[in-house]
Amino acid sequence: MSNIFNMVSEETFIEKLDTQNALLAAIMENAGGSIKPTSWAQVQTLVRAGLASRVFAIGDQLTMHRGNATLVWDIIGIDHDTPTDPQFTHSMTLQLHDCFDGTQFDNKEAFFFCESALPAGTYKFTVGAHSWVSGDVGKTFQFTLTTQVPAGGQLVFNNAYNVTFANATLSSYASRTSTTALETVTMTEGSGGSSLGTFNNEINGNVNSCQRALLGSNNYKESAMRQFLNSAAAAGSVWTPQTKFDRPPSWVTSLAGWKNGMDADFLAVLGETHIVVSRNTVCDGGGSDEMDDTFFLLSRREIYAGNEVGNVIEGEPYPYYSDYSDLPAAGTGNDTNRIKYRNGSAQYWWLRSPYAGHGSLVRYVGTAGNINLNYANNSHGVAPACNII
Repeated sequence: MSNIFNMVSEETFIEKLDTQNALLAAIMENAGGSIKPTSWAQVQTLVRAGLASRVFAIGDQLTMHRGNATLVWDIIGIDHDTPTDPQFTHSMTLQLHDCFDGTQFDNKEAFFFCESALPAGTYKFTVGAHSWVSGDVGKTFQFTLTTQVPAGGQLVFNNAYNVTFANATLSSYASRTSTTALETVTMTEGSGGSSLGTFNNEINGNVNSCQRALLGSNNYKESAMRQFLNSAAAAGSVWTPQTKFDRPPSWVTSLAGWKNGMDADFLAVLGETHIVVSRNTVCDGGGSDEMDDTFFLLSRREIYAGNEVGNVIEGEPYPYYSDYSDLPAAGTGNDTNRIKYRNGSAQYWWLRSPYAGHGSLVRYVGTAGNINLNYANNSHGVAPACNII
């Protein structure tokens, strides 16, 4: 942090923070009229004293390290978020200035969960709804397994979302975490064998949503993305299944948790923040989820783009986005203040808000600062936020 702060010794700084009045006097006597802390502990002390706004302004930047990388954080709010821990009343919200590498929000899920063992034999399912291949709707498809799938196993489609099930393949897996298929078989149109059920956009018992089985889940609370952001584990140990349909994300063996390799003194000053996120109305029943996280993606509303669902308030707009927007009112149009880069190139970056009318679509910010949507199993930039508390 010393590259952007005036140097003040730790002892001198802490001494000046003995009382709020002493700190105010120190601020007045310091060159330029403000104290410039040189450690994250000093920043936290200012925040907890309710004096962050005397030292920092919205848009100021702080730096730290994650492994060999230097990360720049924007201050996007001061006393905007309420800490989860009730003993603290102040906060300062930071958001990564540039995007982290493109990362999958959540992988495509299993089509069927084997609550009990599924013996070798012929099985069928009926397509009750299909968002992309209308010609499959109302048809029944069958396939034959030669190997029993144990209890806790899954059946997973291999076809793309916009391709018919006829002559496509599915694979069986022994568990939710297994990445080696027991076998891969071909589906054909036909009504032979035992019925597994009807395949719709909603979830029907052990039959998953058509949208999620082909393109992943937009449920942020259960997402692989949320696990990644709040994990310090090494690659291969970050993700664990959250639902019976969950499948390992594309990065499961290659990506360490976001906290992994971060400066310990930076992590030490962060606290959990209470966040709200909408639930889709197709297979999650609408409404909202609430959770307490250290790192989190911003919501559509928080970046001055309005509500995803009228009766769900996913936080309030951060001053960084509302005060410096190109838009005359909150909206989804182009806004240069929302553009984020990686290696000098504008990026798509994920939000936590789902598109409420779909089981797989997640909101993201486009390269012009506009609000758009894409499927959860795609990979976009990540610009997490956190709070010094």
